[in-house]
Amino acid sequence: MLQFNQAAERMFGHRRHEAVGQQLADLIIPPDLRAAHWAGLLRLTAGGAPRILDRRVELRALRRDGSEFPVELTVTQTSDSPLTWTGFVRDLSELKTAEGRGRRTAHLFAAAEKLAGMGSWEFDLRSSRVVWSDGMYRIHGFEPGGFEPSVDRYLEQIHAEDRERAASVLASMVDAPGDVPAEGVTIEYRVVCEDGSVRDMRARGAVEHDQQGIAARLVGVAQDITAQRLAERELHAHYAVEQAFRDWESFDEGVTSLLRRLGTALRYELGSLWVVNADDGTLRCRSFWCGPGVDGGEFEVLTRLAALRPGEGMAGLALEGSRPVLTDELRRTDAGLGRGGAATRMGLRTGLAIPVVGQDGPFAVLSYYSFDRHEPTERLVRTLTTLGRELGRFLERRRADLGPRPVSPRELEVLRLAAEGNTGPRIAAQLGLSPATVKTHFENIYDKLGVSDRAGAVAHAMRIGLIR
Repeated sequence: MLQFNQAAERMFGHRRHEAVGQQLADLIIPPDLRAAHWAGLLRLTAGGAPRILDRRVELRALRRDGSEFPVELTVTQTSDSPLTWTGFVRDLSELKTAEGRGRRTAHLFAAAEKLAGMGSWEFDLRSSRVVWSDGMYRIHGFEPGGFEPSVDRYLEQIHAEDRERAASVLASMVDAPGDVPAEGVTIEYRVVCEDGSVRDMRARGAVEHDQQGIAARLVGVAQDITAQRLAERELHAHYAVEQAFRDWESFDEGVTSLLRRLGTALRYELGSLWVVNADDGTLRCRSFWCGPGVDGGEFEVLTRLAALRPGEGMAGLALEGSRPVLTDELRRTDAGLGRGGAATRMGLRTGLAIPVVGQDGPFAVLSYYSFDRHEPTERLVRTLTTLGRELGRFLERRRADLGPRPVSPRELEVLRLAAEGNTGPRIAAQLGLSPATVKTHFENIYDKLGVSDRAGAVAHAMRIGLIR
């Protein structure tokens, strides 16, 4: 070595007077690389024209204390002599350490996302490019990197009832990033996965600015909170039953309140109470409930007219097994009853049946139906089993009210006049009632006889001998 500057002294730990005149290989090349070093020198001196290596070389170097460290080496010829070369060396220790730290951090981040059921995202306000982390793909039911994420693809997966709200929040952040508070914006919504299952999400987004203070991108995280929401629904279900028991006044109003409150807590849109008929042991629909904006239609009519034997249909399976039944195959479980096809045509996907268990076993079943696909869990089954026993203890004291509701004398009069072909206004005039009162009588008759219209009420009443 002919020269050894101060930077080289600091890097390698040798003083200049110690290095000059020494063999480069003996001083700063690790022993296992010295043969390659000599071979490289022979290649460099083989030609006569000055040249710079066409690429930078990364290798290991040796300090005075014997420790090795990574360097980047560029070699160039500095005189007319093919034997004189200058090497420029850059210490890569900090860079390699940072890269290693970055890899470890990325690994920890990915592991944390997976454990927490979380994902992160970025939306570039200038290019509209969307980036998802692997966790973001996973919580939405996809393989990481399975497709190029976009706003449209994201909104398509959001549940129809939540999509407009989510789109509005995102649009407000994109159109007016300056109005987004520093702490960001939080929104909860549901997504529908490719298998039809529904997951609850909580997302939080904020704005990042460039060096000039201009809004550059939206960044955020999303977390799958399905398990948390399911646990909350289970607690709400217990509370709903307690509320229904506390507010119970009459049987019919109490059952309707029970169906509504429990169905709402469990996030189901339709529900029915089935009672074991003392005469033949079949299950008959005693009451039917529809959530807001839902019309039971053909499915309600067939439910009210059905007579299920133990083991038949979803409710019959729950009765026979004395255990809650959860299914996303209503068409199969109720095949042959007509109700399975009606459920499919209506768009119902998931069914739930809870046996009402008394001291002598189950004597009724609560059934619920949903347009969404609900994931069954062992915890939910345990909760519903407990609820079934609570219902059994409460309703067992009211077994006498579980039978068919008797048609009142006034309702029989209305039925007879309807059988004779009289219209509602004519029936009201003949009985001295208001048309609204006659309409109420018909609604009570439909509910008691398990039918949905006047013709069905007259036909059923004649068939069972109520009128002739």
